[in-house]
Amino acid sequence: MKIIIAISFLCASVLPAAQAEEHGSNYVGVSISKPTTSSSSSTGAAAMFGHRYDEFLAGEIAYEDSGALNSAPEKTSAISIAAIGFVPLVDELEGYARLGYASARTRDAAGITANHSDITYGFGVEYKVNDKYSVDLGWNHLRVGDNVDIPRANENSYALTVLRSF
Repeated sequence: MKIIIAISFLCASVLPAAQAEEHGSNYVGVSISKPTTSSSSSTGAAAMFGHRYDEFLAGEIAYEDSGALNSAPEKTSAISIAAIGFVPLVDELEGYARLGYASARTRDAAGITANHSDITYGFGVEYKVNDKYSVDLGWNHLRVGDNVDIPRANENSYALTVLRSF
């Protein structure tokens, strides 16, 4: 069911681009992230694909891995779909808020895994470098664990993302 939702969201994101909307554009991006807790040393990475419907709204699908860039003892990977709302601030800078649904898988140091699906959210600022590239700095929240094998916890992180529109 989750795969069907993700595929439907992806198709809905691409369809408006085929209609040549004046403001719409697709984008891809990559990001690196660090957890907000100082006790964790993991560095994560993410890849995303989205569609910007107009200057205020975008839809996005993303894959994240909280320990992708090092050998952290605890790793979480997640796939998510989200709606993103934008508010212009000054010149090429805009604020955003993200609300979505994520399916996460957490593996601890002992190799025990837990799956959990929940709401994910975040906020940040995005700077448009030019018509094709933008950079954003944001904070993201993801709930992980299943309270059976791995206790539930909040995974909060800061992320630096580079996006390319096409």
